Amino acid sequence: MATKSNRFKFFLILVIFISLLTIPDYSYFTSQKVIIKDAHFYLPLKGKDMAAGYLRITNKQSTNIVINSIECEEVNVGLHETILDSEGLIKMQKLELFSIDSGTNVDFMPGGKHIMLSGFNQFEGDNLKCNFGSNDGSKIPFTFEVLRHE
Repeated sequence: MATKSNRFKFFLILVIFISLLTIPDYSYFTSQKVIIKDAHFYLPLKGKDMAAGYLRITNKQSTNIVINSIECEEVNVGLHETILDSEGLIKMQKLELFSIDSGTNVDFMPGGKHIMLSGFNQFEGDNLKCNFGSNDGSKIPFTFEVLRHE
């Protein structure tokens, strides 16, 4: 016959097991859902006002993310993509939004998606705090490292 102690242990194990099964996205508790790495841009040369920012954004959620905005302290920013038009010309196109599938990443790099920054009149820092806005209303914070031409 099972003792009270054994029944309690069995009940405790059962509760833990059921709890783990009902947690919709266990990775939420073990790591970040969205990871942004290598966010950087070069400060424009004197007399210039535009810079392009690059990064990698990884979606570790179990659902897709739609990014529909970006904002940064102290400067103007916009999402852009370099495209090849029907006539074979390379052009920069503003992005209204982009999607990151579950378990994948999007690279912002020269010749592809990038972040255009302008308005560096008073900017002198080594880092720039920014937020991506997503379709569910949440903000995804990240920090650009500001590099300087030598």
